[in-house]
Formats: sequence, C-alpha cells, structure tokens
Amino acid sequence: MFKPKNISLEIILNDFNGIMHGNPEESIGCKLKGKLVLKNQNVISPKHLIFVFIGKSSVSCGPLMTSSNPEYRETQTVYRKQCIFHNSRSSNRKIPPGTYEYEFDFDIPGYLPSSFKGARGKIEYSCNAILVLPLFQSNILVKKSVNIKRCLINEAIPLFNQSNFSEGILDDRIQFQISTPIMVCHEGGLVSAKLNLKPLNSETFIESIEYGLKEQVHYHTTESYAKTFIASVKEDKFPLGKKTIHLDQFFNDPSDPISIDFRLCPWVNCDLDSQLINVKHKLSLTIKINDSSESINNNDDDTWSDSRSDTHQDDTSTNIRRFSSPVGSPPTNHRRSFRALSLLPPNSSRTFSISNYLNSRTTRNTKNEPKFNTKLLNIEIPIIITTKSDIPRQQAPSYSSVDEPPAYIYASMIPPPPDYCADTYDIDINIE
Repeated sequence: MFKPKNISLEIILNDFNGIMHGNPEESIGCKLKGKLVLKNQNVISPKHLIFVFIGKSSVSCGPLMTSSNPEYRETQTVYRKQCIFHNSRSSNRKIPPGTYEYEFDFDIPGYLPSSFKGARGKIEYSCNAILVLPLFQSNILVKKSVNIKRCLINEAIPLFNQSNFSEGILDDRIQFQISTPIMVCHEGGLVSAKLNLKPLNSETFIESIEYGLKEQVHYHTTESYAKTFIASVKEDKFPLGKKTIHLDQFFNDPSDPISIDFRLCPWVNCDLDSQLINVKHKLSLTIKINDSSESINNNDDDTWSDSRSDTHQDDTSTNIRRFSSPVGSPPTNHRRSFRALSLLPPNSSRTFSISNYLNSRTTRNTKNEPKFNTKLLNIEIPIIITTKSDIPRQQAPSYSSVDEPPAYIYASMIPPPPDYCADTYDIDINIE
C-alpha cells in the first residue's frame, strides 16, 4: 500500500503533568491541552482527521507452565475521548499544501486510576492522532504516551505530623511499639520509623531485625469477563531490598528506640485501586529472637552412659596394656604386665581410658551449655505511597550512562521504565 512521504503529523501537549489531587471520589481531575500539527507539501483529500485520548487496563493471569488451562486475560477501556477535526462526509473540501494546527482542550475525570506497568498487567494512557487517507494509501497514525499520577498529600498538613502508632505483643515474648509515617511520596520520600522492643522474660534475647518495604500487587479478572471463573495472581516483592540490624544484648539498652530510615525511589509503584490491578505497601519487619526457656537439660546419668558407651569400644580390642623396657635398659627375667585402672565395679570387664575420660568431660561441658530456640516474628505496618504534587522538571539521564542503581539524591532524575511493545489492539473510530 502506498505510503505518503510528504505528510507529517505531530502531537504537542501544553505543560501537561498528569497529576490528580485527592481521592478518586473527590478529585476534580486535570486538564489536557495541546494541538495537532499537520504539514503537507501537496494537496490531500483525507477522509478524517481524528484525535483520541484513550486509557486501557489489561491483565494476564496465566496458570502454571504445566497446566493445560488457557491463560486468562482481560482488557478494559478505562476512558476514551474523541475529537474530530476533519470529516469528508460533512465537508468534501481538500486540504491544500501548508502547515495546519488543530487545538484540543478537555478535562480528564478525577476517578481515573494511575498509570502502572507490571509483570502481569498495565494501565496506560495515550494521545492518538489518525489521518485517514483515501483507498490505496496508508493511514498516518501518531501516538504519544502520557502518565496519569495521583497525589494524596495534603499541602496544608506537614508530612512530619502524619504518623501512625502501633503496639502489641508478639508470641507472648516481645512487646513492641512502632511509629511510622502514614504517607510517603515515591520521589525520594523518607520512611522514618521508631521501634521499641522489650522482651517479656529474661530468657528471651533479640538477635537481629530485618526490615524492608513490601509491595503487594494483585492482578485479577472480573466476573463479567471470566463468567464462571475469576483468575487472580498476587505478587509480593521488596523493590528496595532488605536490610538487617544486629543487636548486642549486653550493650543495647531495650529502652532506647531503634531508628529505621530509608528513602524511596520512583521504581517503587504508587498505591493503586482499580478493577483489574491493586497495589499496596507495607513496612515489613522480621525480628529474630533466641529463647532459652525451651532448652534441653541433660543429667549426669546420660553423660556417664555416653562415656560408658565410648569405653565399650576399647573393650573389644584389649583389656591389658603391656609396656616394654626402653632400648638399652637391663634385661629382666620377668615380664611385668599392668592392668588398666577401672572405675567400674571389680566384676566389670570395662576399663578406664584417658581419652574416653577427656571425651566424656568435653561432652558434659557441651551439654551443659544452654541451647537457644530461634524464632522469627513478623510485623507489617501499612504505608501509603503517593506522588509529589509538583514534580521538578529535570532531564533524566539515559540508561546507557547509568551503570549502577543511582543514589537516593538523584531519585527524581531516574528515567521512566521502557515502554511496552506496540499494542495489538486497534483504536476504534466513532464518527457521527
């Protein structure tokens, strides 16, 4: 099919940041302004020139590789707005050579979910310009992706005043108190928590604390699509990894709070609540304790029985040890033999061995040492991850110039993740 070479079409947006303020129920949304720029060097007779803003949500909840069941997929159109700038049905005029601008201006509703890209699903928005040409000529399609974000931070209330306090008892052994922020922005926001741990008995010791930000992503289909079966996949991951704090029971004061501080990066997704995809976050802590209350006590009879079982092996070899005179000593007419000393009754044939005696002493000392029962106790505190109300306009470095994960100070400069491959779905054109 013939593809015109002298026609160009471009989408230009005017200062669009895509940030919606407040909850979906109360948000007023945002405004999308821009224009289409059409340049042609020859006279053209297009059928239609259409601008479409569209949002789509799709999930893929596949079964295990060994399963013969099909993969459950669902795609929904979240929002669609169409503007027709040229229609050959109402106007048969041709477009002469030149440069033409077609402006568009409309409101995006505040209930739309934020943009998201995950392993099993995505929510994406795009601006599309379509120039439909006559038969035997390829249509011109231009696509420009836009990101929709939601800011839940109230500018009137400082962030340091928004905190959550939790307390409780873990496994009847550890009493905890923790203060965490309610809401943190993912562009370098600080997660600062204070943790107090107090053992409820003297036989419990805290060895270490492992913490990290847990991201829970839930992909699922709806009843209208799956009919009789709803596919669902849940993924738990730690996008920033974990860190471990080791405690010394002799030097750490239980009354001193433990500080947990780390910053977020834009690769942490914001909280999301939609029909197909849900994202939540929690501050996850794993406390490793050693408890000696369940240690095993061994008596002397068991130790002595072990010693006797060891010495029994020597009885199978010999009960009498002979010593010869050293070289150069005068010969003797009688050969002396010495029976090994025995701590058992005279009628017993078991003998006393120095090596067995030392081994029994070592075994006794080892068994007398306290044996700790190690346990892992978990705490999870919900945290809301949102975006900033105003993102600084800084040019992001290219991926080729970033060899290692950037520091938190450059969190706002991290480039966005790569786009998905070209979609296979078509954009519906409704012309009235």
